[in-house]
Amino acid sequence: PGATGTEWRAHVLINPATGGFQAVQLTDSRGGEGYARHLSAAGEVILGDRAYATARGIYAARAKNAQVVARLNPHALRICNTSRERISILEWENEVPKMGAAEFNFVIPVPPEKRSKSHKTWSLSKAVAWIPARIVAARTRDGNVIWILTTLSSSEVSALRIMELYRLRWQIELLFKRLKSLLHLDNLPSRQGPTAKSWMLARLLAAALAQKLVQPSGPFSPWGYELREERLHA
Repeated sequence: PGATGTEWRAHVLINPATGGFQAVQLTDSRGGEGYARHLSAAGEVILGDRAYATARGIYAARAKNAQVVARLNPHALRICNTSRERISILEWENEVPKMGAAEFNFVIPVPPEKRSKSHKTWSLSKAVAWIPARIVAARTRDGNVIWILTTLSSSEVSALRIMELYRLRWQIELLFKRLKSLLHLDNLPSRQGPTAKSWMLARLLAAALAQKLVQPSGPFSPWGYELREERLHA
């Protein structure tokens, strides 16, 4: 029993190399997702879906010398060319090949901390920082373009490897499937705040204990087999 909308959010940090989770924060519906919510260390690469591709979140990760790889919503993030002029990545869509991947360099302006109640767009001259990044773009079988943002340089990781790396994010979906099917995390016995929260925390604690007893065997591809590099565009 409960509302049809979102009442709770579980913010989960997992290790994609093992498929197991490392940290969980439980919040109500007002708790937003973002890289700043989780601890990160220098040299780490943090994967995230579209909700994590924000200027402030990426800035928080880079402030700790961590790198990010996140799927990008072309309409949700302000990006600029290397001359710090605002651009739209949709202008690059025709340059994305049917096979393989394309990459584009750009910079991300980080908005000022203090925002007024006005809905006016803030000026680029007020950006508190500029983050160098690149976009790796590839097409699905249906021809749609997937945009992946990363702060890793091309000399560190190739475009095709970035697409392969992002696929590891599938482990978070598998983790939630296990939590729902084995611990019934999706069937709350109560919608009352304290009762529901304690029930969910107890299930998450049980999952952590089970993980200590039986470590996950490793990452599992949604395709069911190891991907060949020449198929990474799919």
